Parts: sequence; structure tokens; C-alpha cells
Amino acid sequence: MTQDFAKIRPEPLLEQKPVEAPPAWSLMFTGVLVGITLGIFACVLFYLSGNVPPLNVAQPTVAASSNAVEAETFTDEPPDNAIDFEFYTELPRYEVPTDATPVELVSEKITGTFMLQTGAFQQRELAEKEMQRQLGLGLNVIIKPEELPGRTLYLVQTGPYSASAQLSEAQQLLRRNSIPSLTIQLQESASRLSTLDSQE
Repeated sequence: MTQDFAKIRPEPLLEQKPVEAPPAWSLMFTGVLVGITLGIFACVLFYLSGNVPPLNVAQPTVAASSNAVEAETFTDEPPDNAIDFEFYTELPRYEVPTDATPVELVSEKITGTFMLQTGAFQQRELAEKEMQRQLGLGLNVIIKPEELPGRTLYLVQTGPYSASAQLSEAQQLLRRNSIPSLTIQLQESASRLSTLDSQE
């Protein structure tokens, strides 16, 4: 068998394909991961060696003897490094100028005689019912008929009150019992005119 070596193509000698380089981000990620791993490993070895300084944890110190405790003196003076708040001393001395004028608080004195009107009814029966309710509260109650054109109103009134303390006490009693009231000043001008006429 004869072979024609001229027609035989030689096989290429190990054709080398170019190897693709890994992307840059994967190299960076691998480097960071290896660095962190080596750092953790070094910290663990350092901790296990026993050369770790103690943490700043305040540990209570036990006095060696009771004499040391007795030797300490407690004073009311603040330590030298304490913060000194000045507003405790300065604030009482501080004065704020104002334009306000002082008002004298005088107990309110009433002049004259007052009545408290607690209702006005068209039917006398309703007025008497309200009068009985207020008499049960301990008030001096009257019914005063008031003639109006075409009708008559029956006014339920308590009083008379000539002292402010009595008047305010009656008003508070009525408010506590949900009874609205109207303060009426009695006119004494008619009685004054009659006394003036008799003096002349």
C-alpha cells in the first residue's frame, strides 16, 4: 500500500483558541470576598490569642475595708467639673417690663335688690309645678302674673336678694339643677319718690 503523502493534509498542531478573560466585576467581587474572609480569620485568631484589650464596661469597685467608706465625705458642694446653671440665680432677678396696669380685685358688691326669674308660663298649673320644684331646693319662690295684651304670663321668680353672696349661691344652685335663670333688678325708684314726697 502505497500512500500519497502529498495529498494528506497535516493536522494542525494544537490549535490554540484564545481564552476569554473573566469580567472585571467578578474579579473585584472575588477580591473583596477573599479580603473579608482573611480579615475575619485574622480577627478570630487575634481574639483567641488573648491579647484583646478589655471593653470600657464600668465594673463596680468593692471597697477594701469599711474604713475607706467612712473616709469619704459627702458635701453639698458640686464637684469642680459640674455644670453651673446660672438661670437659677439670674431668673428671679430678671424683670419683664409690661404696659399692663394692675387691677384691684374687689369683691363684687351689689347695690339694690335682685330677683332671679326662672320661668315664664302661659298656664298657671305649669308655673305652680315649677314653683314646687324650686321650693324643694330650698329657694324662696313666688309666682307673679304679668298682664300682656291678649294673654297673661305667670313669671316664676326667686328672691329677693340684697347680698351678692346670697345671689351667687342661688344662681349656682339653679345651675346645678339645670334651671336657667335671669337676674332682674327691682326698681326702688317708686319707693324713693314716695319717701321724698313725704319729706317735703
